[in-house]
Amino acid sequence: MWITVRIIEVLLLMSLSGVNAEPVLTSFAPQTITKSVSEKSPKGTNSIAAGNAHKSQKNFFPTLKGLQFAGLFDSFRVASVSFQVPGAMPPASKLSPFKAGGSTPQREAERESVDRLMQSAQASMERGDLPAAAASLEQVLIQDEKNKTARVALINVLAGLMRWGEAENHAQILNKQFPGDTEPTLLLAMIALRRGNPQQACDLANKCLSQGDNRPEVYKLLALAHYLLQQYDKFEAHIHAALQQNPRDPEAHYHLARFFYEGKRYKEAFNSFQEVIKLQPDHYKARYYAGLLYQGMDQPERAKEEFLASIEIIERKKVRYAWPFVDLGRQLVNEGETDRGIGWLYRGIRNDPAAPQAHYEYAKALFQQGATPDVKQELLMAIRLDPGYSSAYYLLARYYLKIGEKQLANEAFARFEEVKKNPTPSPYGLRRW
Repeated sequence: MWITVRIIEVLLLMSLSGVNAEPVLTSFAPQTITKSVSEKSPKGTNSIAAGNAHKSQKNFFPTLKGLQFAGLFDSFRVASVSFQVPGAMPPASKLSPFKAGGSTPQREAERESVDRLMQSAQASMERGDLPAAAASLEQVLIQDEKNKTARVALINVLAGLMRWGEAENHAQILNKQFPGDTEPTLLLAMIALRRGNPQQACDLANKCLSQGDNRPEVYKLLALAHYLLQQYDKFEAHIHAALQQNPRDPEAHYHLARFFYEGKRYKEAFNSFQEVIKLQPDHYKARYYAGLLYQGMDQPERAKEEFLASIEIIERKKVRYAWPFVDLGRQLVNEGETDRGIGWLYRGIRNDPAAPQAHYEYAKALFQQGATPDVKQELLMAIRLDPGYSSAYYLLARYYLKIGEKQLANEAFARFEEVKKNPTPSPYGLRRW
């Protein structure tokens, strides 16, 4: 049972936020960790800032706009995640239908082979080699087709590889093999959700509830599905139901906090993010959003503390999440510390080269120091990653005017007007402002 619950958690987090649980912290205490996070600026950013510094905006809470998949949750790239399922693979001898009684040399050999393959799959998942894990698990199922743990783990791996059709086929096999079990139904609901069919996900998750499965995972999946269906009251009700089942679930608190944040219910959002941090101090996304809220409350030093705390965790865990780098850099630039701000913005690009806003904010900061070729390069990269990024076109037009390229400036301005009149969702689910 535990492995299926954990896999449902992992796959839900692919849709939601992708953060593993950490030890409980009994009190909320933001940390300043400047010493543990170096501030090396890239080459060529030591000159004094030129041009007008942007003024800080007080009591301003940015919200996400134009999300492609779910306006509430961060975009997520499977390739950046190692599917670690610690403790999820007990010895195959405990999982296999081979019985101890009546053991024969052939059965012993088969049992040992399954054990080795399961251990190999576990090792592959722990190092992030999903194709190798899939191959090992498929070999297990050839030898032991009713090995539930292996099939559920294979569904997990196939989902990680975004091979949704194969994952669904194995979930259907599991459903036939264990007709009274709700776990295959919940897996099918998860797959439907990830394939962009929230209504089917709702129907399947409700089937789990009707069969008496009221685990928090069922309610969390229902919550996300209802959010995608723009049924926000039901989203909130199901998240609260999940928290009633497990009040110490940091991810449920985080999703509720994000819901409050996007609804501009900032006081409730702040309290919920604090609860997440109490339960899971290494929740770097909650730390980041706490920083944004401190910015909105005109507490810039507390905001910096949370951004730095988030960055320390991100770098320690080696995950891609450029937002705190970007917002810390923006804040420093707005405060007149342009060189330091540029350094953090550059590190945001290094953390996630596919983050359009990191390239845009870096170019914007560099532009204050002059119309260098780096400005153009970063703006073109932001536009390549997000063709609907109107602000990037506008700044690019200003750059071309600055260097005397009036024709190119007119073309960039025209594109800016076109994108502004016909906005398109960001392919990365990112905010633009």
